[in-house]
Amino acid sequence: MATQELGDGTIHYVDRGSGPVLVLLPGLGYDHSLWEPQIERWAEDHRVLALDPRGVGGSSRLHVWSGILAAQAADVAAVLDRLGIDRAVVCGVSYGGVLAQRFALDHPERVAALVTVDSFSDTRPRSFGEAVNRVLLELTGWLWLFPRLMRPAVSRQYARWPLARRYMEAGLERMRGPETVRIRYALNRVSYTSRLSRFDGPALVVTSDSPWLLPMSRRIADALPHGRLAVIEDSFDPSNLCRPERFDEVLGGFLRETGL
Repeated sequence: MATQELGDGTIHYVDRGSGPVLVLLPGLGYDHSLWEPQIERWAEDHRVLALDPRGVGGSSRLHVWSGILAAQAADVAAVLDRLGIDRAVVCGVSYGGVLAQRFALDHPERVAALVTVDSFSDTRPRSFGEAVNRVLLELTGWLWLFPRLMRPAVSRQYARWPLARRYMEAGLERMRGPETVRIRYALNRVSYTSRLSRFDGPALVVTSDSPWLLPMSRRIADALPHGRLAVIEDSFDPSNLCRPERFDEVLGGFLRETGL
């Protein structure tokens, strides 16, 4: 692991390979290891930076109570500054996809291309089903205080995808419960859909075929001027672990087509 001291904290990250820069941002509460298979694959022809956002993994504690996404996006920019990197492909899965969108909105000139995976751009419900899901998430948000309590549910959820199951279970052991709760509730104020038209660069929106995830990803793709939707069948969040070979195929095609 490499580290960058930012004055008000430390950001841990993996820095592998050389070539066009690919920034990878993990899902809620999980650290950079959620991208481990892709770090190895894409370091063959890219410089891969897989970050632990502030409040996650080996990085410093959250230093704000509001504006968490803005603060984490500023950290990404600061790390790129310290490394002398002007632009990068920015890719995030789940919560990391929300953070990637925030970074693209705050620093569009630094994003060579935006990639979201199994993510969303707005937490306001658009249907009865989404409203029910929102209520359930609110009622169970406290569980993130005790990540290990979620292990049985995670094991059942990912039984079909052994690789994803292994990484998701292991990540619970390292998860920082109180800060994960703070980050989780920061999502309640996410409303980026109407602003995504400001990002005029190439964009890939990857999603599983889950009836819960697909509509939210379609909204992201529709809102981006150059958004492209790619659906990975027989998958779930995170698709990069549930279907890693297919995910790498989709991402690789996009990077080749955009010359990145």
